[in-house]
Amino acid sequence: MSFSYELIGELKKSAGLSTDKEASEVIPKMTPGALGDIKKGKRHLTEEQALFIAHECELNTEWVLVHLAEETAKSEEAKQVWHKFGKKLNKSVTAAILALFVVFGGFGLNQGLEPDFT
Repeated sequence: MSFSYELIGELKKSAGLSTDKEASEVIPKMTPGALGDIKKGKRHLTEEQALFIAHECELNTEWVLVHLAEETAKSEEAKQVWHKFGKKLNKSVTAAILALFVVFGGFGLNQGLEPDFT
């Protein structure tokens, strides 16, 4: 399954859509035929469409665009470069989330508890 169609699946799930036709009506500049071609792997989402889905599903826009670039790259070398960049981006995002958890992880966990000084 292509990354473009996986994104469409995320939109359907997030927006409570049950059919590809419904998804094609929501995605900018999308027709049912174009969505069918994406499902078959003959087409890809445009950047505008991918960004729309990213915003609707609250996905990281950089992550979405890197994976779309990997999917649409013409040469195998370009696909590999985008793939490596995507891995680095994933590691950076994971590290940032971990850092936030470490910094703020205990915040609020002990609210309402009083220290026992006896």
